[in-house]
Amino acid sequence: MSYIGWGKCRIFVKDLDTTGAKYRELPTPIEGSTSLEATKGDKQEAKIEGGQNEDVKYKASTYALNLNIRAKKGRKKPFDSHDGLVAHSYEVIVVPEDTAVPSAIKIPQATVSVGETFDTTEGLVWPYSFEAVKPENGDSILFGSATVAATGQPTFTEMQVESEPTA
Repeated sequence: MSYIGWGKCRIFVKDLDTTGAKYRELPTPIEGSTSLEATKGDKQEAKIEGGQNEDVKYKASTYALNLNIRAKKGRKKPFDSHDGLVAHSYEVIVVPEDTAVPSAIKIPQATVSVGETFDTTEGLVWPYSFEAVKPENGDSILFGSATVAATGQPTFTEMQVESEPTA
């Protein structure tokens, strides 16, 4: 049993542009290659004489899930791509190794891109990036718990944040 969401994760994707699409599991990524990158939004400052801030505002952060999948005998490329671009939008769920740990990630809508790299240590590698897109409703990234049913389909439950009581 672990207390944090580390270790071997499982990654599921669903094509949002195909009616009736189900989740499919991606091959296990190369060790240590799966990461969620957050880019803090640009800072805007309202300066007054003397250089102090009268107000500060940030634009929304952006997110990208990055992972590398190794090519090997019998494995097909997980997505069709042309010049690194993958058609369609995808929903992505990352299920942690220990599903009792609330560290699952859900990206409700993502644009996918891929590069192709090769070296004699790793062979041919497909580095994928899932760039979160702001959905019509809700946040561009969600955190919570996830499990995988016997059918192979993941279920995601968003983490509920408790509010501080107001006086």
